[in-house]
Amino acid sequence: MGREEWSSTLGFILASIGSAIGIGNIWRFPYVVGANGGGAFLVPYLISVLLFALPLMVLELAIGRSMGTSVVSAFRSIRQRFAAGGLVIVAIVSLILGYYLVITSWVLAYAVFFAFNRPMDFGAFTGSYLPLVFFLLSGITVFMTVRSGVREGIEKVSRYLVPVLVVILLFLVIFSLTEPGALEGVGFYLSPDYSRLTDPAVWIAAFGQAFFSLSVGMGILLTFGSYLKSGNLFRDASIIAVADMVIAILAGLVIFPLVFTAGLDPAAGVNLAFITLPSAFMEIRYGMLLGALFFLMLFTAALTSAVSMLEVPVAALMDSYGYPRKRATLLVFAAVILLGLPSALSYTSLKLAVFGTPFLDLADYVFGTIGLIVAALIVSLVGGWFMGRTRICAEIGGCRWQQRVYMALIRYCVPAILLITLIGSFLRVTG
Repeated sequence: MGREEWSSTLGFILASIGSAIGIGNIWRFPYVVGANGGGAFLVPYLISVLLFALPLMVLELAIGRSMGTSVVSAFRSIRQRFAAGGLVIVAIVSLILGYYLVITSWVLAYAVFFAFNRPMDFGAFTGSYLPLVFFLLSGITVFMTVRSGVREGIEKVSRYLVPVLVVILLFLVIFSLTEPGALEGVGFYLSPDYSRLTDPAVWIAAFGQAFFSLSVGMGILLTFGSYLKSGNLFRDASIIAVADMVIAILAGLVIFPLVFTAGLDPAAGVNLAFITLPSAFMEIRYGMLLGALFFLMLFTAALTSAVSMLEVPVAALMDSYGYPRKRATLLVFAAVILLGLPSALSYTSLKLAVFGTPFLDLADYVFGTIGLIVAALIVSLVGGWFMGRTRICAEIGGCRWQQRVYMALIRYCVPAILLITLIGSFLRVTG
């Protein structure tokens, strides 16, 4: 049986957009903007996306399409010893997915609670063992999607869910902007404080958000690129990046007007999605319906991202060890559930913690922050320095000076920025 392929470029783009748009992109981006200079933050963020994240996206796609295989076997084809780097990336993505499914399960639970007009306090929810039920439901949903294959699973789900997400988002934006607190909320969100642009921490936050929100360096786009046989990689990557940015910006236009209308704290940070926003929905007109729609949108974003993450280790097992898809998916799913169980238990009655820190919070920092940057560094160094300039340029096209600029960015600038972001992430915790 031949290797699977996307049915069309549109299917690939929608699946990649679904991969990029995740929980963190919708709820994390707005509060990062609000905490780092409002509208002024968009300047370093756009620079970060265009000059650093986008080139790495193109590199991943180029490696995948050129090698025609997933991350471990692609790295092995570049140099035998680099297979270990591919395995590290697969391990990091699997560990991230383990705790990401926990947050996905919370979103699913809140969508159900609001749909049945029974919103639950986050403390009461995580003070029970109910989160484990939704954790398994979310995991099974992701498992069944990936088990169905590239066209019949990942692509088909993305073709339906990404447009649904956009329609719900636009509806919520229109509603939020008609609320009494809309202008004040938009002002908090986007009013530029240009003095913050001299703060190195703002630029490090922008670098981190760019790589985080676009899911680059995780082997996802490399794997997706291996199912792609033709097309303009730079064009496709640009469409994905722009779609991701637009949806992230629109999410803020939903969140902050509602928060200000309900008179709640707009600087709630990570508590925004599960504590502040549910309270806001309960204070405004049509709140139950809006809450159900919002968390359905968030679950859609989470599901498409989780599916793309699961595909990375599944494809690696298939390509490197010859496992059939159904068997590979079952094995990886079982491993991910076991890896995610400590994170799930940390927000239940058991309250599993390490030195007083919930296990999920620790996993988010170690794997979702540090691990993600390390994985991106591996991709940029292996691909940029050892794949071969001629092979990369043959994939990305363009004229000679454009290729020279691209190679300079991917070989020097992207690794440097990733190192700066890594150091900044360490200092932010230890400082």
